[in-house]
Amino acid sequence: MLGGIIYSAGLVVAIIVVIYLQYRTFVKQQAVVEGDTSNIFNYKEVFGPMGLEFLILSLVLIWIVPYGVLVIAPIGLILSVLSPAGRITWSQTKVPRTMVCAFLISMIMLGSLAPVAQPKSPDSWGNPLLTENPNAPIWPASQQYTWLMTPSAGELDLEIIQSISIRTPHQLGVYGAAGSSLNLASLMGLEQSRLHQAIELLDDELSFVRLNPEEMALTLIPNQETHRYVSTTLGIDENIVIRQYELRSLSIGSNEDGVKVGEVLCAATSTWGGELQVLVIIRPLGHPDLTTDRYAEELVLDWLSA
Repeated sequence: MLGGIIYSAGLVVAIIVVIYLQYRTFVKQQAVVEGDTSNIFNYKEVFGPMGLEFLILSLVLIWIVPYGVLVIAPIGLILSVLSPAGRITWSQTKVPRTMVCAFLISMIMLGSLAPVAQPKSPDSWGNPLLTENPNAPIWPASQQYTWLMTPSAGELDLEIIQSISIRTPHQLGVYGAAGSSLNLASLMGLEQSRLHQAIELLDDELSFVRLNPEEMALTLIPNQETHRYVSTTLGIDENIVIRQYELRSLSIGSNEDGVKVGEVLCAATSTWGGELQVLVIIRPLGHPDLTTDRYAEELVLDWLSA
């Protein structure tokens, strides 16, 4: 939550800085015409009619609207150029509007590097095998814990679990944040780099096939986008956003879509302030739970209760 407040404060500061710079320009222009006091600086008109009001509204909506700035910014741009008057306003306020856009983008980029909370780590899982992921993107800020689970005899029973805490730069609220973030990750292929480490672990454990992390692909499995996880013992009854993927090796066989070697389940929850908690479970093909427990009920419940 604190990171989100700092993030919002940075956006406010960006707007104030642009208004101040425009005020300084106004003062210099007035000084050129000595003794002219007929003009009064109006900070509300720096960004054009209703421009400041829209910016303030946007700072509120980024806490409420799913997809946040990815929806707000295009709507604002479209509304500002729909009418001839709007296009004239753009020409008249081009400098402050360009400046505030540049400052806001900078603040969003910097705010997304604010530290995040530690990933959820259930006591029953023990200490994570790895607490860093060198393959994870530098931006936005994130932390990742990884476990290698071999709960029963037989290498096909193994599971690789990743618990990730990551900042969501596009929105600060919880409404639709989990779903939008997973959709964006799939669209941009962001989950691929994070799986590099898990594929290496899976390759070390499997003896019947060699997996190259550079030649793996995730294929979304069309399925329900939420699943209800219930435990009266743990006091949990929640609909959690999930995504399921086929893990395919492009280096096996002749099919350009690759050969399925396992499945990946992602579950995500969000918190106010622009943070996402994600659980990733990777299971090789042949794992018994791929048919008997597709949604990894016990593991997800442990994670939710942590």
